[in-house]
This record gives sequence, structure tokens and C-alpha cells, in this order.
Amino acid sequence: MKLPELINYIDGSTSTPTVDRHHSLCNANTAEPIQSQLSCDAEQVEQALSAADRAYKSGEWEHTPAAERADILDKIADELANPEVADTISYADSITTGAIIRTTRKMAAIVPMVFRGAAQFIREGGLDHKVPGPKGEVEYFKRPWGPSLLISPWNGPTAIGSHKIASALAAGAPAIMKPSEWAPHSAIVMAAAIHRAGLPAGTFQLTLGNRTIGSPMVADPRIKSVSFTGGLAGGRAIARACADDFKPTQLELGGNNALVAFEDADIEKTATGIVFGMTNLNAQWCRALGRLVVHESIKEALLDAVLDKLSRIRLGDSLSEDSEMGPMVHDGQYKANLQAIDDLVAKGGVALSSTPLPQLNGYFIAPTLIDNCKPEDTIEEVFGPVAAVHTFSTDAEALALANGTPFGLAGYVYSENEQRAFAFAREMRTGGVKINGYSLLSLSGSAPRSAWGLSGLGEEGHSQSIEFFTGARVVGISPQDPLGGR
Repeated sequence: MKLPELINYIDGSTSTPTVDRHHSLCNANTAEPIQSQLSCDAEQVEQALSAADRAYKSGEWEHTPAAERADILDKIADELANPEVADTISYADSITTGAIIRTTRKMAAIVPMVFRGAAQFIREGGLDHKVPGPKGEVEYFKRPWGPSLLISPWNGPTAIGSHKIASALAAGAPAIMKPSEWAPHSAIVMAAAIHRAGLPAGTFQLTLGNRTIGSPMVADPRIKSVSFTGGLAGGRAIARACADDFKPTQLELGGNNALVAFEDADIEKTATGIVFGMTNLNAQWCRALGRLVVHESIKEALLDAVLDKLSRIRLGDSLSEDSEMGPMVHDGQYKANLQAIDDLVAKGGVALSSTPLPQLNGYFIAPTLIDNCKPEDTIEEVFGPVAAVHTFSTDAEALALANGTPFGLAGYVYSENEQRAFAFAREMRTGGVKINGYSLLSLSGSAPRSAWGLSGLGEEGHSQSIEFFTGARVVGISPQDPLGGR
């Protein structure tokens, strides 16, 4: 199978990005180049911005009745449910990001459901409400701020990208998608499906490139909202660029997530959660394990159980059906993780790993726990299969360690006393806490995914992400106050 060709979708037409970035996308399993990276030029970016602005001013998509927009979203979902389309997405994600094929297949299978869910929300009137007023019913409805910019990351590009696209289109907002230059292919496949659905020109566009095209689009006054998932540096740059115009921003920036294991935690269950947090998506996901906070009385038994499980993890080619974990996305990420291990060891940490490395030349790192770390040395997120180990003797010490970073995306608590676990979890300053389980799935489809501190800004979720692209309007008959205040 071959990767999809790098193609823009701008103003109703396709085009090839014209700028050669002199970098290659590589097979993460072998480090072999497989496709040159290309980027839009300034003229192509301007065409996309102008088209989005025209589409918004025309109002054609915004004023398409919600039921009709929903039908089109369902049509897009039908296109993306094609098995050949799903195979293309899962192959591309796997070979470029290193995520194992069994996981990327699940991601590809989610995409049609994402579009159908957005369709159902607006079909059921999620953006249009009526509330009581002094002179009858008052209309309270949500309408798009204007053209939106969607910036998706290389980790989880399909699930995250589809959620942004479906949400913006459901809201009635013209959208420009800029996927990561390291994993643009699922966005290209989705753009092709949307293109076939026949939306008005400029309603959905795809621009390929890196921050050199992302930055000017974020700052452009024609863009009225920005949804970004990525690193802290990028999030800070976007927040600064949007500040002067009070441009709504939705930022998910990662986290240094703590797993707290109390003395009464089930060792087997907790070890399974730790290994999942260090291997799923190769620990290249925002809710991966960053800090293991374990009661001193069970530390030795728990680490033994974790290392035993890690010794049996099949680390290998991401395209292999047998692999349980794959490589890092690219050479830069690979070297950054190795450097993080070296730095912590140089500060007195003890590296613990037991997973055999494959006989491949790709970007493979064995999941590594770093014991004996000082808390102040493990503040920053590594973003890979590297987690620090800290011990505690009291609940107060555990909470201080769990809340001891400026990040707050996810947390995990293991204890056989659920009442105690809930009480502790409620005090963790993080967007979500899972008790006695570690999963990719949200705790509830009805609950938002939120971020605290440096992990981001705003909430994401089924309804929350659609509503992000909109502002509220309230219209109704008003009483007339008398002149002079009588």
C-alpha cells in the first residue's frame, strides 16, 4: 500500500503544495524515507483565507437548515465508512506515527461515528433553544463565530482531526484544516470525502504545511476561532496571537499525568494500568503516564509486576499484527526521549526496563521507569514511554506529588477502597481522573474532556466542541420601560 499523495483542497479545487521543505516522512519502523514533505506557499494560504471569508459572508452553509447539514455530515460518514478508505487511513497513521495497526484501525473505524454523532446533535436541535421570557418565548441559539482554523497533531491525527472537522461543520462554520506535517494523510482522505459531498466552495479546506503557514493563519483577522491540539510552545504562541482580538481558542496541550497507587491497590490491576499507560499509542498521547506515585509499602511488589509485564510486551513493526507497541514517530522524538532518560539518570535516577528491542533500524525505545527521581526533576512532560517513580507514605504527600506539576490533563487512582479513591480524585487538579482503570475511552460521552493549567484551555466533547465554534444570540419581544424610569 502507498501513502496518499500530498494534496490541498482550497476554494473547491485541489492543488499540490509548492514548497519543498527538504525533509522526508519516514517509515518509523525502519527510518527509511517514504515521502517528501511539502508545504503551501503564501499565495495558496491567501486563497484559502479569502475563500473561507467569502463562504462565511455568503452565509450559505450557516443558513443551510440544521437537518440538511446533518444529512450532508451523514453522507460524509458514509464515504468514510468504506473499508478501503479505512484501510488507507490506518496504514498511513501506522507507518508514519509508529502506532500499531490494531490501534490505528480502531481510530479509522471511529471516524464515521464522529460525523454521525455531530449530525445527530444538530438534527436534534442542539444549537437552537427557546426559553421563557416576559413577552413569550425567547429564542436562544448558537451561530458560528466565523471561519475556523483547525490544527491537529501527529499523534492520534485521525481521531482528533475528525472530531475538529465534524464539530466545526456541524456548527455551520467554514473551516480550514492544517494537519501536522508529520501525519497529514488521514486529513487528506477526509478532505476528499468532504469534497465529494459537495459543500459550498470555501466551506471546508485543507492546507498542508508546518508552522510557517499555521502562524499567519492564526493571526489573520479573517479567522475567528482556533482549535489546536499540540505542544505547549505552539499553544502559547497561538494564545498570544489570538489575545488582541479576543479570538476564541480551544487548546489541548498535553500533560504530565500522575497515577497514584495506594497501599491497598490491587497489584495486578495496577500493573496492567501502568503498562497500558506506557505502551498504548507508544505513550505518544496526551494522557499517557508521566509520574507513578506509589505507596512505599507496595513499591517493590508493584515495580516487579510492571517489569514482568513489560518483559512480555511485543515491541516491533507497527504494521505487524503481532506487535503490541511500535516506534517513536520520528528521529527528533526518538532522540528527545533518549535524552530525557539520560538526563534523569545523570541526576541520580535509576532506569528500569525489560522490554526486548526488535532487530529493526526504526525509532524504538523500550518503556522505561526512572526510579529514585527528585520530584523537582520530573516537572516537564517527556511525551514518550518514560515515567518517573515517586513514593509516599501519607495521602497528603501523594496529593502534593500528584498536583506537583503545572499540568492538569488526566490522572489515575488505584485503590480497593472506592470511597477513598473518589475523595482523593476530587482533589486532583486535573481535567479528568479514572479510578482503577486506564483507557483510551472517555469516562462518559456526556462529560467533557477539560484541561487545567498548562494542559490547555477550554473543554472538548460531543456537544462542547461543536458549541466552541459558536457564539450565543438571544432574540425576543421585550417590555418597554417607561421614560424617566417611572
